[in-house]
Amino acid sequence: MKITDPTNTRENWNEVLAAWNKVVNWSHYEYSDYQLKQKLKPLIIYLWNEKDWVIKRYPSKKKEVEEYVNNSKYIKVVADLANALKHGGLDRKSRSDAEQTDYYGKVTLNNKTSRFMYYIKVDGNVVELFNILRGAIDEYEAFDTKQMLIEHDKSRVTNT
Repeated sequence: MKITDPTNTRENWNEVLAAWNKVVNWSHYEYSDYQLKQKLKPLIIYLWNEKDWVIKRYPSKKKEVEEYVNNSKYIKVVADLANALKHGGLDRKSRSDAEQTDYYGKVTLNNKTSRFMYYIKVDGNVVELFNILRGAIDEYEAFDTKQMLIEHDKSRVTNT
C-alpha cells in the first residue's frame, strides 16, 4: 500500500482542508495554545507543498504557477513561513517582504476558550496569521478555478 497516491493530484489539497478545519475550529477541539501551534505548523507546510501539487495537476503551466505564486499576496508569505519552519529560519532569499513580529493578542470566546493571535507584517501592514492562511487557500482556489474553466472551455471547443 502506498502512503501517497500519485494519481490523486488533489491528495495534498484534502490534507490542507483537513488541517485548516482543525485550526479554524480550534475552540471546538479545545486546543491549548501549544496544541494549536502544533496544528498551525503542518498546515503552513501543506499549504506551501500545494504549489508542487498544482504543478502536477497542470504540468504545462509550471511557469504560470511560479509567476502566480510570486505575484500572490499570501501564498508567497506562506512559502517564507514554511521554508523558515523547514530550515529553522529563512536561509534563502524570501519571496515576500513579510516579517514575523513580536506582536501578539489573545481572542476569548463566550465559552471562555481563548487562543493566542500571531501577527505577520505584510506589505507594511500587520496581519493576523489566520487571515494569511485563509488568503492563501483562497488564492490557490482562484488559480485552480481559473485553470478548470480554461480546460472546460477547451473541451467545449474540441467537442463541438
